[in-house]
Amino acid sequence: MKKEIDYYGTKDSYIHLKFGDIRKMYNFTKELEKKYPDFTREYAKYWNCEKSKFTSPFQIVSYIYDKNIPVNLYYNFTDTLVKDREEVIDYLVRENSYVYSLNEK
Repeated sequence: MKKEIDYYGTKDSYIHLKFGDIRKMYNFTKELEKKYPDFTREYAKYWNCEKSKFTSPFQIVSYIYDKNIPVNLYYNFTDTLVKDREEVIDYLVRENSYVYSLNEK
């Protein structure tokens, strides 16, 4: 049986993606914060636009997958779960390339 995740509540760990960023909404459970204090602390700094070891959504996604951090990534705009690393990197490249091209005009 697949676990139902509440992507708007406080019982699960998740990060929402929207408009090519990873700052739409998030929640970390106390268990995740205890087990991965470096990640949760640095992500909170990134979220608040403070100096952090993370400077881009690409770094955060890579860190999550490289360290097997049990946090769910969720597309806020379409209300769908991220399937895998390749899919989310493709999304970030596509979204950020579009924003970059708009800024050049």
